Amino acid sequence: MAVATLAERIDAPADAVWSFVCWHGVAKLEQYSGGFFRKIEFQGDTPAVGITKTIYPHEGLPIHERLEWLDAADRSYRYRLTDVGSLPITDYRGYVRVTPAGPDACHLKIECEYDAVEVTDAQWAETWLAMETQLVNEIRQALLKG
Repeated sequence: MAVATLAERIDAPADAVWSFVCWHGVAKLEQYSGGFFRKIEFQGDTPAVGITKTIYPHEGLPIHERLEWLDAADRSYRYRLTDVGSLPITDYRGYVRVTPAGPDACHLKIECEYDAVEVTDAQWAETWLAMETQLVNEIRQALLKG
């Protein structure tokens, strides 16, 4: 099992960044550049362990995620892909955490554990890092538009 991690400082309060990366928050980015996905459907309105969502990428099959662990007060959660769609990975588990870095900044950590299928671990890590970097850039742009 391989691990890929993106950790970035963002010059915005932790709660503001959390509002975009919490379980339901990423859907707010649909109104921006569109990035990796064209829409997200949530199966439930309240984040709780076991809740699921379906992500529809611009290309490829839908991806299904299930929330495995949540600590909203600590701005962190873990999730698992239950259907990877067209992604070349299996046994994917993700982790998201926002840590305050004073009142006006924070550190965003996004991490995944995975087994690559028909690509190397390094190839998947490069693809994943590009997708997550785009997500962080969209969050920064959304925060600027405020």
